[in-house]
Amino acid sequence: MKKKILFVFIIIFMLFSIFKGPINGKNQTSESEPAKTSLAEVDELMKHKTIENCEKAIKGYELLLKDEPNNDDILYKIANAYITIIDIKTSALRVEKDEFKPILRELGKIANDYAKKAYELQPKKKDVVAACLVSYGYYSASFGIVKAILKGAAGHYKDLCYQLIEIDKKHLGALGYRLLGKLYHVAPWPVGSSKKALKFFLKAAETDNSVLYTHYYLGLLYFKKKQYDLAEKEFKFVWENEPNVYEKHYIGDYKKDARYYLRQIARKKQSK
Repeated sequence: MKKKILFVFIIIFMLFSIFKGPINGKNQTSESEPAKTSLAEVDELMKHKTIENCEKAIKGYELLLKDEPNNDDILYKIANAYITIIDIKTSALRVEKDEFKPILRELGKIANDYAKKAYELQPKKKDVVAACLVSYGYYSASFGIVKAILKGAAGHYKDLCYQLIEIDKKHLGALGYRLLGKLYHVAPWPVGSSKKALKFFLKAAETDNSVLYTHYYLGLLYFKKKQYDLAEKEFKFVWENEPNVYEKHYIGDYKKDARYYLRQIARKKQSK
């Protein structure tokens, strides 16, 4: 009897081992090798721009890139995910700070490397050119504006701006015009020029009047020229209107700053 019972236990153990093996094997594979998702599913993450979503998207895009290393869509989208992280961490470089330089140097370079690979494949695709432009600007800013200009960064940056304008001047809220305006606004003499900065930001507003970023810098330029009525109009636009989807993730500090300038203008008007 004891032998029969022992035999039954042995059979049960063997059957359990047979069925357990593949299940454990499957679990180990799924843990060590993350399941791939479709490009559309990864794109969905980037519709709500947070650092966490960007990091998840980068992992998803990189898995897809292993199967399609020359897919320019995936390459520029990885660049854009890194750009978005920089946008969030630096408020799209509203103010240059030394503490931002490691972020700009590390993430800016990675973003620009991916963007350049996409550019080699599709040099006339507007999304690719835009990714090259923004990532190059961030990476160059890691050296400081003066050093970047001395290295010739301004020339290449302007070339990319004009290339994007030629392809599609309306793309991403007149990005080409906006970034030309920003270059002339922040750069020191002889590259910098408030007159040229105003010209290109006005051109950006003429092309797409909905972008808060554009109105913020117009407000700054008018404020510095002591044209307070014009500055007030621009800062009110920033404070009172909703941002576009491509600026929503970083625009908070711009709105706060616009509110600050509106108070300054009100005080100046009261003191007259």
